[in-house]
Amino acid sequence: MAGPGRRIRTLPTDLNKVCPDEGDGYPVYPRSYYDLDVVPNLRRSNSAFSKSKKRAHFNSGANEKENLSTWIPENIRKKECVYFIEGSQMSDSGKVVCECGYLREQHLEEAIKPAMFQGKEWDPRRHVQEVPTDAFGDLSFTTVGQKTGKFVRVSSNTPPSVIYQLMTQHWGLDIPNLLISVTGGAKNFNMKLRLKNIFRRGLVKVAQTTGAWIITGGSHAGVMKQVGEAVRDFSMSSNYKGEIITIGIATWGTVHNRSSLICPMGSFPAEYVLDEETQGNLSCLDSNHSHFILVDDGTHGKYGVEIPLRTRLEKFISEQTKVKEGVAIKIPIVCVVLEGGPGTLDTIYNAITNGTPCVVVEGSGRVADVIAQVANLPISQISISLIQKKLSIFFKESYEQFTESKIVEWTKKIQDIVRNRQLLTIFREGKDGQQDVDVAILQAMLKASRYRDHLGHENWDHQLKLAVAWNRVDIARSEIFTDDHEWKGSMLWKDSYYWLLMHPSLHAREEAAVPHQHQ
Repeated sequence: MAGPGRRIRTLPTDLNKVCPDEGDGYPVYPRSYYDLDVVPNLRRSNSAFSKSKKRAHFNSGANEKENLSTWIPENIRKKECVYFIEGSQMSDSGKVVCECGYLREQHLEEAIKPAMFQGKEWDPRRHVQEVPTDAFGDLSFTTVGQKTGKFVRVSSNTPPSVIYQLMTQHWGLDIPNLLISVTGGAKNFNMKLRLKNIFRRGLVKVAQTTGAWIITGGSHAGVMKQVGEAVRDFSMSSNYKGEIITIGIATWGTVHNRSSLICPMGSFPAEYVLDEETQGNLSCLDSNHSHFILVDDGTHGKYGVEIPLRTRLEKFISEQTKVKEGVAIKIPIVCVVLEGGPGTLDTIYNAITNGTPCVVVEGSGRVADVIAQVANLPISQISISLIQKKLSIFFKESYEQFTESKIVEWTKKIQDIVRNRQLLTIFREGKDGQQDVDVAILQAMLKASRYRDHLGHENWDHQLKLAVAWNRVDIARSEIFTDDHEWKGSMLWKDSYYWLLMHPSLHAREEAAVPHQHQ
């Protein structure tokens, strides 16, 4: 079990250091310690701040802190083991740990010998309880130029609506025009410098020109680190005055140095040390992300806890509407994939199943390259033997871990992914006219929209406006005004065409001319 005995669940003396205004001891919870009922209904704060759409500043006044210190513990929970039972593994320091992964001293005293649970096997459904969260506020990265962000520790069962309310009403984030979910390798991987630069430039361009939120796993490694560095480099070299919203959704129980984030009344700020040398099997948060949602299921050292909640939150956001120039539009979502292993394959499969378009970056390695290599083949040619061959090429170091049944499982999932070609876009550098990742993202969104019968005029209009924001009306022409789309009997094309033609930014662009067959 990961973790060399760090005091993740701090004792009163540690808590006193982190929160000097709190005094000794833990907060008094409003519910019985062993009350395993669900979280109470969401309670709205009466504070005027909670209704304000004004962007929150990190060095805000007492009203914001008081509001957060009241609203968050009332509405957001964490999870905590209430029954210590020795696990089969030891900690890195040789100490006995509970089945939940935490040390004996990281449990409350009542959890050591709870009479009501004696003789029973440890069961997370019974022995992990929700209590008010004790980690939220501002986050200051002390070793990298005092970069700041916002963070919250949430139960894995938290309703997405509660998190969305926190982000938009209490953190003050503007509702996004686009949601970009970036997934892939969680460990550092080698990507060609040119492809890396193209990816970074395109991703930031999308976010900057559309007001998108970028969501990643939030750790200082792999694709998450690539995204963070892209935002950092853009901010340092650009005159852009806004903030690119980069949200890291990570597992609380795998965050290194997370004890410094604990303070029942909130930290403004919590000082966080990004220390990769001592992280062991845990992970540091990435200093170039602006917001963190740390998902807690009551365990320590267990990766992947955040994935179900992240999926639910992204789906919830994509179902929200935003009024733009008098038109109510659902927020579009695109999944961008670099490299990755089995978890990434599952993420792509789930995204495609839920109707989310995916952009897979060829040349980034592993899963991304396996899918890119077979994406244009007929399903009948995507055989078990072909996938086995591709895995042996792109998973050289771990190929021996692929059992026969696992290869069959991968083949079926990849076949299902490729069946939905309208939702799958392969970014190939310099091929098929693709030069920029931002264009591939736009293509993916528009291509997917063409196959959705429920889309109305408002959605098409919004997508055309996004195309203009990218200054790529040629993409709108190729993906929207196509021969295979039925325009007869509708004023949609006529209205959209004249909107494009009359838009000021297109006066000097010959590309504004649409195909003659529609004129």
